[in-house]
Amino acid sequence: MTPGSDFIWFVLSAGGFILIVLVLTIWSTLFRSSRAKRALFPIVIVYAVCSVYGCEMFFVRTLGGVPKPLDPSQIEPGRRTAIVVLGSGSVNVESWDKRVFALVDRTAAARVLEASRVYKYAEGATVISSGGSPHPERRSTPTGETMRDALVTLGVPRDRIQIETTSRTTRDEALVVASMLADDHTEQVILVTSESHMRRALGAFRAAGIRPLPAVAREFPEDVALNRLLLPSEEGLAVASINAHEVLGWAYYWIRGWWQ
Repeated sequence: MTPGSDFIWFVLSAGGFILIVLVLTIWSTLFRSSRAKRALFPIVIVYAVCSVYGCEMFFVRTLGGVPKPLDPSQIEPGRRTAIVVLGSGSVNVESWDKRVFALVDRTAAARVLEASRVYKYAEGATVISSGGSPHPERRSTPTGETMRDALVTLGVPRDRIQIETTSRTTRDEALVVASMLADDHTEQVILVTSESHMRRALGAFRAAGIRPLPAVAREFPEDVALNRLLLPSEEGLAVASINAHEVLGWAYYWIRGWWQ
């Protein structure tokens, strides 16, 4: 799944767009191919539409609906509760003397912020900060570790946090976390992830024998400037790659029987 994900991320990126247009341009020039020339215009249109932030926001809301925050009344008091935060990624910065400073990326930041909000209503719950590195060879800090540090900064006691750093995919997270929850005799699970990811994540956890309450981390701001909403941008293209990853990932999980 990871190579496929990397391919999607590259194709729906500025670099992917430039490479595709360059290949078609060289092809049409060297081989006088009318097909390559005809393909250029629709490809540019597709990329332009995909890079419009508003289009991608509309796509997410069409699939999953407008998200609502987890209502505290949904949390049953007196039950052994775990808040599971799914990882997204870490940003590593290295100094000249090889010291590394690692932070959560923007998506993970939204997830830990929601987890800290939910913890206020489920105080005493265990928080599982989940996420390894999909590319161990790159030596990036596992997101489970950076999210733990962010959770502590946001007021969650360190001794209430467990980390999981072996997973590489959502499927891995579901299986590893399921084992951790069984060991802790957890009675109630709250799953925290982004709105575009929640559908696939819930299905993966249900397939692993867990039926969690969804706590959706805000992915899109309430007030978006009109130019940001309607004009093509690198940010819009980044959201398009997330959406493509989720749709194809959901289909793959469904085919493999990893989604319920």
